[in-house]
Amino acid sequence: MLVRLFYLPTVIICLCCAPAEAQNRKAPPGMFKDLDDVIVGHALIIHDRQLFIDDYVIADLQGVKKVLNRPVKHPRNPIMRKDTKREFAITYGAVVRDESAGLYKLWYQIFGDSNDAESTAGYATSEDGIVWNRPTTDTKAGTNLTLFDPKEPWVGAPGVIIDRHESDPQRRFKMLYLAKPTLKAASLSSCVAYSGDGIHWKQELQNPLIPFSDTQITPYWDARLARYVAYLRFGPPNIREISRIESADFLHWSPKVTVVKRSKLDAPFATNHYTMTAMPYAGVYVGLLNTYHGETIAPIPDDKPWMDRLDVQLVFSRNGVTWQRVLKEGAITATELRGDRDWKQAAEQAAFIPNGKFKEDWDWGQIYPHHPPLVAGDEIRFYYTGISGRHWHKYHEDNPDHAVGLATLRLDGFVSVETMREGTLTTKPLVFLGDTLVVNANAQGGSLVVEALDTKGNVIEGFAVGDCARITTDSVRHVVNWKGKPDCHLLQGRPIKLRFHLKNAKLYSFEPRIDHNHYLQSYD
Repeated sequence: MLVRLFYLPTVIICLCCAPAEAQNRKAPPGMFKDLDDVIVGHALIIHDRQLFIDDYVIADLQGVKKVLNRPVKHPRNPIMRKDTKREFAITYGAVVRDESAGLYKLWYQIFGDSNDAESTAGYATSEDGIVWNRPTTDTKAGTNLTLFDPKEPWVGAPGVIIDRHESDPQRRFKMLYLAKPTLKAASLSSCVAYSGDGIHWKQELQNPLIPFSDTQITPYWDARLARYVAYLRFGPPNIREISRIESADFLHWSPKVTVVKRSKLDAPFATNHYTMTAMPYAGVYVGLLNTYHGETIAPIPDDKPWMDRLDVQLVFSRNGVTWQRVLKEGAITATELRGDRDWKQAAEQAAFIPNGKFKEDWDWGQIYPHHPPLVAGDEIRFYYTGISGRHWHKYHEDNPDHAVGLATLRLDGFVSVETMREGTLTTKPLVFLGDTLVVNANAQGGSLVVEALDTKGNVIEGFAVGDCARITTDSVRHVVNWKGKPDCHLLQGRPIKLRFHLKNAKLYSFEPRIDHNHYLQSYD
């Protein structure tokens, strides 16, 4: 009994002191941070994946270079040929992934005769985006054509989106298209239609809504702006320059603003801008500029095989309004575009989706990118119509075929920072909120490590090169580990620089990601 009484005061003292000890606990160093405009200073605040198409996040490159990467054309190309019984020619198209139906869906322009007097919009579907079929949409006629109410005598250049923000199921599909109500060129107009299934389309009663453009109009929903955006030709009069419009309701559209004009890059090959398709991507915007080189109906000299042909170049924007051309070494500014350099060589190297082998491949003459590019898993898909003949093929005695093709690029793969030897990329000061650093890189046969610096260039303790586990494989989602810990939350919420050390490696992007749960008990 005495022993039991002796221990009782000790237990009471411990219980009484426990709350006091808990109140004296201190948070681990760097766990909680303060942020204001003085602390952030000029550092970039980033949230999404960071690409290297431009130099927005890049402060310094040593022993590495930026490289424009071309999509790889699919080995089964062309993946859909024209139906020779019903389709004289096919051109502009739009491909979307309809998740509710588990299908890829394609709308494409069909010319029924050689005079362009008959034009309709065809419809095709695919389970994998590679093998396509033409479902019968009009059982009476036995065709795969889209059906308009009221009937449109001439339909062209369908630009289609699935509007995931639309509350009316009969307007889930939206289309911008060209119409020719009287079948005369003077009546050519730009119009809007809606659909619940992508097959039966209801014309907007107020058509035409948009000033004339005689090529494809390519819309998308911009979540950042909460607006619809579309790119189309300047005009009237019809001029081969790319303009932009936007709308809050797909009905009332802003006046055109020309955003891509001819420049010194276009002079060497007398290049015009035929169409442009674009999409929001990783917090920025990427676009495909349809470039038409050396238009002519005259005989073409043997030393100028590039004349009267179309291919595709890459363009880039951080706001969707001002666009930069992308060359072999990445995007260049408008000031640089007005400067002096070897523009002929720059233009030769700027092709993003090039024509096939001259007079041999199915897409040697013309390439028309479909709208929009699609992200499918870990790749980006670029569908396009390819034509084995020049633009004015009648005058050049070409006998063109028309088909749909596919080219693919790895996720974020537009422009890489790379070296065959050793080098570094150092970012500008940046601030992120996250706990995991993910990099998209191919370090197979080489290595990649990352160190973190403060804004003065001093290595942050625990995040030096020697603390970082070497990356030696190829993946779009490498998790960077320092001292065996993937959690890098001690770097978040403070201005830092990242320095990537590459050895025979290619770096495509990096991303501050949130992977962990950081719930903790309270501290003082």
